[in-house]
Amino acid sequence: MKNFIQGITCLMLLFSCISTVAQKNLPIKEPDANRPSLFKNLPSRISCPITHLESLLEFPIGKKVNIQLAADIQFQGVISSISSQPDHSIKSVVIRSANLQGAALTFSKITKDDGHVYFAGRMISFQHADVYEIIQEKSEYVFIKKGFYDMINE
Repeated sequence: MKNFIQGITCLMLLFSCISTVAQKNLPIKEPDANRPSLFKNLPSRISCPITHLESLLEFPIGKKVNIQLAADIQFQGVISSISSQPDHSIKSVVIRSANLQGAALTFSKITKDDGHVYFAGRMISFQHADVYEIIQEKSEYVFIKKGFYDMINE
């Protein structure tokens, strides 16, 4: 009788372990190949006016800005967020575009411990298929056009 009770207990434990779900399947969102391009009429590489962008780090939230990215490319918007580390090693600004539907420009100035300064940023819209990222090439910074899913994993 003792072996019978142990056997039933083992079977109940086995069935309860089998029927429980330890891990759930994560919902995977497939890339949307039908997203429209926001920057399709713009070049794949634009020289980045760092001095103009760096001045944005000093403006208050709500300030309207107008940045000349290239001879025929304007970025107009409103500063929606600013942040800074207590030691001022990282300063960032986010600008919501008024003329590029749904786009935002994020721009950061990063100062390393050795005093070296570099910049990072991107112009992105979560409804569109393309993105511009600020990249340093030799001694200048440029906006490089990339695909949305090259930058973002959903």
